[in-house]
Amino acid sequence: MFSDRTLINRRNVTSDTHSSYRANRDFLSVVFQSRVIAAAMKVLGFEDQSGMPTKHQLPKFELLKKSEKLECLHELAAKVVDEYVFQSSSVVNDIVDSVLTQQEKDDLLQQQELTPEGRFPCRFPGCDKSFKYNGKSRRSHELSHEPPVQLEEEPPPLTTSKPVSPPKETKESDDAFNYNCSLLTDSFLFFNFLDAIKEGDGARILRQYKYFMLYCKADGSHSTKYALECLYQFFLVYALLSPRDSERFTWNRSVNNTGQKGTNIPLDEDTEHSNNFIKQGIKNLGPNLTEGAVKRLSHAEKSSRSILGKLDESIKRATKSGHHTRGSTARDLDELVKRAVQFDIFSEIEGRTYKHFHDFQKDRLDNDNLKASSVYQWINKHKRYITWGIRAR
Repeated sequence: MFSDRTLINRRNVTSDTHSSYRANRDFLSVVFQSRVIAAAMKVLGFEDQSGMPTKHQLPKFELLKKSEKLECLHELAAKVVDEYVFQSSSVVNDIVDSVLTQQEKDDLLQQQELTPEGRFPCRFPGCDKSFKYNGKSRRSHELSHEPPVQLEEEPPPLTTSKPVSPPKETKESDDAFNYNCSLLTDSFLFFNFLDAIKEGDGARILRQYKYFMLYCKADGSHSTKYALECLYQFFLVYALLSPRDSERFTWNRSVNNTGQKGTNIPLDEDTEHSNNFIKQGIKNLGPNLTEGAVKRLSHAEKSSRSILGKLDESIKRATKSGHHTRGSTARDLDELVKRAVQFDIFSEIEGRTYKHFHDFQKDRLDNDNLKASSVYQWINKHKRYITWGIRAR
Protein backbone atom coordinates (compact mmCIF):
# COMPACT_ATOMS: atom_id res chain seq x y z
CA MET A 1 0.00 0.00 0.00
CA PHE A 2 2.94 2.34 0.48
CA SER A 3 3.74 1.99 -3.21
CA ASP A 4 0.10 2.87 -3.97
CA ARG A 5 0.45 5.94 -1.77
CA THR A 6 3.56 6.96 -3.70
CA LEU A 7 1.94 6.30 -7.06
CA ILE A 8 -1.03 8.62 -6.46
CA ASN A 9 0.97 11.06 -4.27
CA ARG A 10 -1.17 10.85 -1.11
CA ARG A 11 1.28 12.63 1.16
CA ASN A 12 -1.36 13.29 3.82
CA VAL A 13 -1.51 9.53 4.52
CA THR A 14 0.71 8.75 7.50
CA SER A 15 1.43 5.81 9.78
CA ASP A 16 -0.28 7.61 12.69
CA THR A 17 -3.96 6.88 12.01
CA HIS A 18 -5.08 8.85 15.09
CA SER A 19 -3.87 12.16 13.65
CA SER A 20 -4.92 11.52 10.04
CA TYR A 21 -7.86 9.10 10.22
CA ARG A 22 -9.94 10.66 7.44
CA ALA A 23 -7.02 10.84 5.00
CA ASN A 24 -6.09 7.22 5.73
CA ARG A 25 -9.70 6.06 5.42
CA ASP A 26 -10.20 7.83 2.09
CA PHE A 27 -6.94 6.36 0.80
CA LEU A 28 -7.98 2.85 1.86
CA SER A 29 -11.32 3.39 0.13
CA VAL A 30 -9.63 4.19 -3.19
CA VAL A 31 -7.25 1.23 -2.86
CA PHE A 32 -10.16 -1.04 -1.97
CA GLN A 33 -12.16 0.08 -5.01
CA SER A 34 -9.18 -0.55 -7.27
CA ARG A 35 -8.79 -4.09 -5.90
CA VAL A 36 -12.50 -4.83 -6.35
CA ILE A 37 -12.35 -3.65 -9.98
CA ALA A 38 -9.17 -5.61 -10.67
CA ALA A 39 -10.63 -8.76 -9.09
CA ALA A 40 -13.86 -8.39 -11.09
CA MET A 41 -11.89 -7.93 -14.30
CA LYS A 42 -9.95 -11.11 -13.56
CA VAL A 43 -13.01 -13.21 -12.70
CA LEU A 44 -15.18 -11.98 -15.58
CA GLY A 45 -12.39 -11.88 -18.16
CA PHE A 46 -12.04 -8.17 -18.96
CA GLU A 47 -8.96 -7.20 -20.94
CA ASP A 48 -9.36 -3.54 -19.93
CA GLN A 49 -11.94 -1.37 -18.20
CA SER A 50 -13.70 -0.45 -21.45
CA GLY A 51 -13.79 -3.99 -22.85
CA MET A 52 -16.34 -6.80 -22.64
CA PRO A 53 -16.14 -9.90 -20.44
CA THR A 54 -14.91 -13.10 -22.05
CA LYS A 55 -15.70 -15.51 -19.19
CA HIS A 56 -19.27 -14.44 -18.49
CA GLN A 57 -22.08 -13.51 -20.85
CA LEU A 58 -23.77 -10.31 -19.75
CA PRO A 59 -27.49 -9.79 -20.49
CA LYS A 60 -28.84 -6.70 -22.23
CA PHE A 61 -29.28 -4.38 -19.28
CA GLU A 62 -31.49 -1.94 -21.18
CA LEU A 63 -34.16 -4.66 -21.42
CA LEU A 64 -34.06 -5.63 -17.74
CA LYS A 65 -36.13 -4.31 -14.87
CA LYS A 66 -34.45 -2.63 -11.95
CA SER A 67 -34.90 -5.70 -9.72
CA GLU A 68 -33.42 -7.96 -12.43
CA LYS A 69 -30.41 -5.66 -12.82
CA LEU A 70 -29.86 -5.80 -9.04
CA GLU A 71 -30.10 -9.60 -9.06
CA CYS A 72 -27.55 -9.78 -11.87
CA LEU A 73 -25.21 -7.45 -9.96
CA HIS A 74 -25.47 -9.64 -6.85
CA GLU A 75 -24.67 -12.73 -8.91
CA LEU A 76 -21.56 -11.16 -10.43
CA ALA A 77 -20.42 -9.74 -7.07
CA ALA A 78 -20.81 -13.17 -5.48
CA LYS A 79 -18.41 -14.64 -8.05
CA VAL A 80 -15.69 -12.18 -6.98
CA VAL A 81 -16.30 -12.70 -3.27
CA ASP A 82 -16.35 -16.49 -3.55
CA GLU A 83 -13.14 -16.47 -5.58
CA TYR A 84 -10.95 -14.22 -3.41
CA VAL A 85 -12.65 -13.66 -0.05
CA PHE A 86 -14.54 -16.79 1.06
CA GLN A 87 -12.25 -19.58 0.01
CA SER A 88 -13.38 -23.20 0.16
CA SER A 89 -10.47 -23.75 2.56
CA SER A 90 -11.55 -20.96 4.89
CA VAL A 91 -10.93 -21.82 8.53
CA VAL A 92 -14.07 -20.10 9.83
CA ASN A 93 -16.29 -23.14 9.24
CA ASP A 94 -13.64 -25.42 10.74
CA ILE A 95 -13.50 -23.24 13.86
CA VAL A 96 -17.28 -23.36 14.27
CA ASP A 97 -17.37 -27.14 13.69
CA SER A 98 -14.58 -27.72 16.23
CA VAL A 99 -16.30 -25.55 18.83
CA LEU A 100 -19.50 -27.54 18.33
CA THR A 101 -17.51 -30.76 18.72
CA GLN A 102 -16.03 -29.55 22.01
CA GLN A 103 -19.49 -28.50 23.19
CA GLU A 104 -20.89 -31.95 22.40
CA LYS A 105 -18.02 -33.59 24.26
CA ASP A 106 -18.58 -31.46 27.35
CA ASP A 107 -22.33 -32.05 27.19
CA LEU A 108 -21.67 -35.81 27.08
CA LEU A 109 -19.52 -35.60 30.22
CA GLN A 110 -22.12 -33.49 31.99
CA GLN A 111 -24.88 -36.02 31.28
CA GLN A 112 -23.56 -38.34 33.99
CA GLU A 113 -25.42 -39.24 37.18
CA LEU A 114 -25.42 -36.25 39.53
CA THR A 115 -26.49 -35.67 43.12
CA PRO A 116 -29.73 -33.76 43.87
CA GLU A 117 -27.52 -30.69 44.38
CA GLY A 118 -26.14 -31.06 40.86
CA ARG A 119 -22.68 -32.27 41.96
CA PHE A 120 -20.56 -35.20 40.72
CA PRO A 121 -20.54 -38.05 43.30
CA CYS A 122 -17.57 -40.24 44.09
CA ARG A 123 -18.04 -43.53 42.28
CA PHE A 124 -16.61 -45.67 45.11
CA PRO A 125 -19.43 -47.68 46.77
CA GLY A 126 -20.44 -46.16 50.10
CA CYS A 127 -18.49 -42.88 49.71
CA ASP A 128 -20.68 -39.80 50.10
CA LYS A 129 -18.07 -37.35 48.82
CA SER A 130 -19.18 -35.12 45.91
CA PHE A 131 -17.49 -32.59 43.66
CA LYS A 132 -18.58 -29.50 41.82
CA TYR A 133 -16.62 -30.35 38.67
CA ASN A 134 -15.83 -33.60 36.92
CA GLY A 135 -12.12 -32.87 37.05
CA LYS A 136 -8.79 -33.88 38.52
CA SER A 137 -9.90 -33.61 42.16
CA ARG A 138 -12.68 -36.13 41.62
CA ARG A 139 -10.44 -38.61 39.82
CA SER A 140 -7.62 -38.25 42.40
CA HIS A 141 -10.04 -38.89 45.25
CA GLU A 142 -11.47 -41.99 43.55
CA LEU A 143 -7.97 -43.40 43.02
CA SER A 144 -7.18 -42.94 46.73
CA HIS A 145 -9.67 -45.66 47.74
CA GLU A 146 -8.74 -49.29 48.27
CA PRO A 147 -9.25 -50.71 45.77
CA PRO A 148 -9.10 -47.70 43.42
CA VAL A 149 -12.15 -47.00 41.34
CA GLN A 150 -11.78 -48.54 37.91
CA LEU A 151 -13.10 -46.00 35.43
CA GLU A 152 -14.77 -47.14 32.27
CA GLU A 153 -13.29 -45.95 29.03
CA GLU A 154 -14.80 -42.67 27.91
CA PRO A 155 -16.72 -42.80 24.64
CA PRO A 156 -14.81 -41.54 21.63
CA PRO A 157 -15.23 -37.81 21.08
CA LEU A 158 -17.89 -36.78 18.64
CA THR A 159 -16.84 -34.95 15.55
CA THR A 160 -18.59 -32.86 12.97
CA SER A 161 -15.53 -31.88 11.02
CA LYS A 162 -14.91 -32.96 7.49
CA PRO A 163 -12.72 -36.00 6.82
CA VAL A 164 -9.06 -35.17 6.53
CA SER A 165 -8.03 -34.92 2.92
CA PRO A 166 -4.77 -36.47 1.79
CA PRO A 167 -1.80 -34.08 1.99
CA LYS A 168 -1.22 -32.06 -1.12
CA GLU A 169 2.08 -31.28 -2.70
CA THR A 170 3.62 -28.25 -1.05
CA LYS A 171 4.41 -25.34 -3.30
CA GLU A 172 5.86 -21.90 -2.77
CA SER A 173 3.26 -19.30 -1.92
CA ASP A 174 2.60 -16.09 -3.82
CA ASP A 175 3.06 -13.15 -1.43
CA ALA A 176 1.52 -10.62 -3.83
CA PHE A 177 -1.61 -12.73 -4.34
CA ASN A 178 -1.97 -13.48 -0.61
CA TYR A 179 -1.41 -9.83 0.35
CA ASN A 180 -4.06 -8.48 -2.01
CA CYS A 181 -6.61 -11.16 -1.12
CA SER A 182 -6.08 -10.32 2.55
CA LEU A 183 -6.40 -6.59 1.78
CA LEU A 184 -9.66 -7.28 -0.07
CA THR A 185 -11.07 -9.33 2.81
CA ASP A 186 -10.14 -6.85 5.55
CA SER A 187 -11.46 -3.91 3.54
CA PHE A 188 -14.79 -5.65 2.96
CA LEU A 189 -15.11 -6.15 6.72
CA PHE A 190 -14.14 -2.56 7.59
CA PHE A 191 -16.35 -0.79 5.07
CA ASN A 192 -19.25 -3.12 5.74
CA PHE A 193 -19.01 -2.05 9.38
CA LEU A 194 -19.03 1.65 8.43
CA ASP A 195 -21.99 1.09 6.12
CA ALA A 196 -23.91 -0.71 8.88
CA ILE A 197 -23.44 2.36 11.10
CA LYS A 198 -24.64 4.72 8.34
CA GLU A 199 -27.74 2.59 7.81
CA GLY A 200 -28.39 2.22 11.55
CA ASP A 201 -28.44 -1.56 11.15
CA GLY A 202 -27.84 -2.78 14.69
CA ALA A 203 -28.12 -6.48 13.84
CA ARG A 204 -25.46 -6.16 11.13
CA ILE A 205 -23.18 -4.26 13.52
CA LEU A 206 -23.37 -7.16 15.98
CA ARG A 207 -22.56 -9.63 13.21
CA GLN A 208 -19.51 -7.55 12.35
CA TYR A 209 -18.41 -7.60 15.99
CA LYS A 210 -18.42 -11.41 15.88
CA TYR A 211 -15.78 -11.26 13.15
CA PHE A 212 -13.89 -8.51 14.98
CA MET A 213 -13.80 -10.72 18.07
CA LEU A 214 -12.15 -13.53 16.08
CA TYR A 215 -9.70 -11.09 14.49
CA CYS A 216 -8.75 -9.63 17.88
CA LYS A 217 -8.45 -13.07 19.43
CA ALA A 218 -6.17 -14.17 16.57
CA ASP A 219 -4.00 -11.09 17.20
CA GLY A 220 -3.04 -12.46 20.60
CA SER A 221 -1.89 -10.19 23.42
CA HIS A 222 -1.96 -7.07 21.22
CA SER A 223 -5.79 -7.02 21.14
CA THR A 224 -6.87 -8.95 24.24
CA LYS A 225 -9.07 -6.18 25.64
CA TYR A 226 -10.71 -5.52 22.28
CA ALA A 227 -11.64 -9.21 22.03
CA LEU A 228 -13.07 -9.10 25.56
CA GLU A 229 -15.13 -6.00 24.80
CA CYS A 230 -16.65 -7.77 21.78
CA LEU A 231 -17.38 -10.89 23.85
CA TYR A 232 -18.99 -8.97 26.71
CA GLN A 233 -21.26 -7.20 24.24
CA PHE A 234 -22.71 -10.59 23.30
CA PHE A 235 -23.10 -11.46 26.98
CA LEU A 236 -25.16 -8.29 27.40
CA VAL A 237 -27.34 -8.88 24.34
CA TYR A 238 -28.01 -12.58 24.76
CA ALA A 239 -27.93 -13.13 28.52
CA LEU A 240 -27.53 -10.21 30.93
CA LEU A 241 -29.96 -7.59 29.68
CA SER A 242 -33.73 -7.81 29.66
CA PRO A 243 -35.35 -8.28 26.22
CA ARG A 244 -36.27 -4.59 26.19
CA ASP A 245 -32.79 -3.37 27.11
CA SER A 246 -31.19 -5.87 24.72
CA GLU A 247 -33.26 -4.45 21.86
CA ARG A 248 -32.26 -0.93 22.83
CA PHE A 249 -28.59 -1.88 23.10
CA THR A 250 -28.70 -3.46 19.64
CA TRP A 251 -30.52 -0.73 17.74
CA ASN A 252 -29.74 2.44 19.70
CA ARG A 253 -26.15 2.77 18.46
CA SER A 254 -26.47 5.60 15.96
CA VAL A 255 -28.56 8.69 15.34
CA ASN A 256 -29.93 10.33 12.19
CA ASN A 257 -30.13 14.13 12.46
CA THR A 258 -30.98 14.81 8.80
CA GLY A 259 -33.84 12.40 8.06
CA GLN A 260 -32.10 11.12 4.93
CA LYS A 261 -31.16 7.54 4.10
CA GLY A 262 -27.70 6.35 4.99
CA THR A 263 -26.72 9.41 7.06
CA ASN A 264 -26.61 7.92 10.56
CA ILE A 265 -23.63 8.74 12.74
CA PRO A 266 -22.42 6.97 15.92
CA LEU A 267 -23.80 8.23 19.20
CA ASP A 268 -20.36 9.20 20.51
CA GLU A 269 -19.78 11.37 17.41
CA ASP A 270 -23.16 13.04 17.97
CA THR A 271 -22.10 13.70 21.57
CA GLU A 272 -18.93 15.40 20.29
CA HIS A 273 -21.06 17.64 18.06
CA SER A 274 -23.19 18.51 21.09
CA ASN A 275 -20.10 19.32 23.16
CA ASN A 276 -18.75 21.61 20.44
CA PHE A 277 -22.08 23.50 20.31
CA ILE A 278 -22.12 23.99 24.09
CA LYS A 279 -18.46 25.10 24.12
CA GLN A 280 -19.38 28.03 21.83
CA GLY A 281 -21.82 29.28 24.46
CA ILE A 282 -19.31 28.69 27.26
CA LYS A 283 -16.74 30.79 25.42
CA ASN A 284 -19.22 33.71 25.26
CA LEU A 285 -19.84 33.62 29.02
CA GLY A 286 -16.48 35.25 29.70
CA PRO A 287 -16.02 36.04 33.43
CA ASN A 288 -19.58 34.84 34.16
CA LEU A 289 -18.54 31.22 33.75
CA THR A 290 -20.00 29.13 36.59
CA GLU A 291 -21.15 25.56 37.01
CA GLY A 292 -24.78 26.67 37.09
CA ALA A 293 -24.40 28.66 33.86
CA VAL A 294 -22.90 25.64 32.09
CA LYS A 295 -25.79 23.46 33.30
CA ARG A 296 -28.31 25.97 31.93
CA LEU A 297 -26.52 26.00 28.57
CA SER A 298 -26.59 22.20 28.44
CA HIS A 299 -30.29 21.99 29.29
CA ALA A 300 -31.14 24.65 26.71
CA GLU A 301 -29.14 23.08 23.87
CA LYS A 302 -32.12 21.65 21.95
CA SER A 303 -34.23 24.79 22.15
CA SER A 304 -31.21 27.01 21.33
CA ARG A 305 -30.49 24.95 18.21
CA SER A 306 -34.15 25.27 17.16
CA ILE A 307 -34.20 29.06 17.67
CA LEU A 308 -30.93 29.59 15.79
CA GLY A 309 -32.09 27.36 12.95
CA LYS A 310 -35.37 29.26 12.52
CA LEU A 311 -33.54 32.60 12.73
CA ASP A 312 -31.10 31.57 9.99
CA GLU A 313 -34.01 30.39 7.86
CA SER A 314 -35.92 33.66 8.29
CA ILE A 315 -32.99 35.86 7.24
CA LYS A 316 -32.04 33.50 4.37
CA ARG A 317 -28.64 32.77 5.87
CA ALA A 318 -26.84 29.96 4.13
CA THR A 319 -25.46 27.42 6.56
CA LYS A 320 -22.83 24.83 5.84
CA SER A 321 -23.89 21.24 6.28
CA GLY A 322 -20.61 20.22 7.87
CA HIS A 323 -20.15 17.55 5.22
CA HIS A 324 -16.55 17.18 4.11
CA THR A 325 -16.25 17.70 0.38
CA ARG A 326 -14.13 15.29 -1.62
CA GLY A 327 -12.20 15.80 -4.78
CA SER A 328 -12.55 13.43 -7.70
CA THR A 329 -10.71 10.15 -7.24
CA ALA A 330 -11.23 8.94 -10.82
CA ARG A 331 -7.65 9.63 -11.88
CA ASP A 332 -6.14 7.95 -8.82
CA LEU A 333 -8.47 4.99 -9.19
CA ASP A 334 -7.57 4.57 -12.85
CA GLU A 335 -3.84 4.59 -12.04
CA LEU A 336 -4.22 1.97 -9.31
CA VAL A 337 -6.36 -0.32 -11.48
CA LYS A 338 -3.91 -0.13 -14.37
CA ARG A 339 -1.01 -1.15 -12.15
CA ALA A 340 -2.99 -3.93 -10.48
CA VAL A 341 -3.85 -5.38 -13.89
CA GLN A 342 -0.29 -4.90 -15.11
CA PHE A 343 1.20 -6.93 -12.25
CA ASP A 344 -1.63 -9.50 -12.40
CA ILE A 345 -2.03 -9.42 -8.62
CA PHE A 346 -5.04 -11.74 -8.58
CA SER A 347 -3.31 -14.60 -10.36
CA GLU A 348 -1.49 -16.99 -8.06
CA ILE A 349 2.07 -17.28 -9.35
CA GLU A 350 4.31 -19.73 -7.53
CA GLY A 351 7.45 -18.22 -6.02
CA ARG A 352 6.47 -14.53 -6.27
CA THR A 353 7.69 -13.00 -3.01
CA TYR A 354 7.89 -9.72 -1.13
CA LYS A 355 11.09 -8.71 0.58
CA HIS A 356 9.42 -7.28 3.70
CA PHE A 357 6.28 -9.48 3.67
CA HIS A 358 7.85 -12.86 3.03
CA ASP A 359 5.45 -15.84 3.42
CA PHE A 360 2.54 -13.47 3.89
CA GLN A 361 -0.45 -15.13 5.55
CA LYS A 362 -3.56 -14.96 3.38
CA ASP A 363 -6.14 -15.82 6.03
CA ARG A 364 -5.77 -13.82 9.23
CA LEU A 365 -7.93 -16.33 11.12
CA ASP A 366 -5.61 -19.24 10.27
CA ASN A 367 -3.69 -18.68 13.48
CA ASP A 368 -2.45 -20.72 16.45
CA ASN A 369 -4.14 -18.24 18.81
CA LEU A 370 -7.50 -19.15 17.28
CA LYS A 371 -7.63 -22.87 17.94
CA ALA A 372 -11.21 -23.96 18.50
CA SER A 373 -10.56 -25.59 21.86
CA SER A 374 -8.84 -22.49 23.24
CA VAL A 375 -11.61 -20.18 21.97
CA TYR A 376 -14.24 -22.42 23.54
CA GLN A 377 -12.43 -22.51 26.88
CA TRP A 378 -11.82 -18.74 26.76
CA ILE A 379 -15.55 -18.05 26.26
CA ASN A 380 -16.58 -20.45 29.03
CA LYS A 381 -14.01 -18.94 31.42
CA HIS A 382 -15.53 -15.50 31.03
CA LYS A 383 -19.02 -16.93 31.34
CA ARG A 384 -17.96 -18.21 34.76
CA TYR A 385 -16.48 -14.81 35.59
CA ILE A 386 -19.89 -13.28 34.88
CA THR A 387 -21.64 -15.70 37.25
CA TRP A 388 -19.03 -14.91 39.93
CA GLY A 389 -19.44 -11.16 39.43
CA ILE A 390 -15.91 -10.69 38.10
CA ARG A 391 -15.20 -8.43 35.14
CA ALA A 392 -11.91 -9.11 33.36
CA ARG A 393 -9.80 -6.02 32.75
